[in-house]
Amino acid sequence: MSHTRWSRHADEDVAVDKLLDAAGRAFTEVGVGKATMVDVAAAAGCSRATLYRYFPNQEALHLAYVHRATLRTATYLAGERRAGAPNSLADRVITGIASVRSDAAMSEWFEPENLAVPIKVSQNSELLRSMSAALLAELGPQPLSQDELERRAEWLLRSIISLLAMPGRDAASERAMVESFLVPVLLSPLPIESLS
Repeated sequence: MSHTRWSRHADEDVAVDKLLDAAGRAFTEVGVGKATMVDVAAAAGCSRATLYRYFPNQEALHLAYVHRATLRTATYLAGERRAGAPNSLADRVITGIASVRSDAAMSEWFEPENLAVPIKVSQNSELLRSMSAALLAELGPQPLSQDELERRAEWLLRSIISLLAMPGRDAASERAMVESFLVPVLLSPLPIESLS
């Protein structure tokens, strides 16, 4: 296991990021299900007491790790839209899925034995608000309520988790599913209830 030397951080956010980076190294080297708090503390170069100061238990560490990664992906996808990238919503969804799959520390979370954490994170209100804001930018001025935007954001997040956990048989079939069944619902000017 690669080790770093822990130095005290005045900024709590910096300390949390450093610990989550170390957790990513431990998850990659040992495995998500096998990495213990001792492994993460060793990778961070800190004591277990320091790690427990920021994360009271392994579940809190797992949730924080997946939550940060998911927010980063959502922020990246929203940034691509704001930057005027010519990519369609389907392109950005496929790119987001590919970025998770190419990250060894993240892709392991979508193995069957580790899925409980991404599923729990998908219900996080902060994450849904972030994805709702990205969808609002995508949809432009629409007569949709905040509740409707949050439902669509939740559908997008659940769909992405589903595709990560159960990939299509190949890239073309996965793209077809996103283009045919996900994007039309997300971009529809009608409330989701009226689409059924």
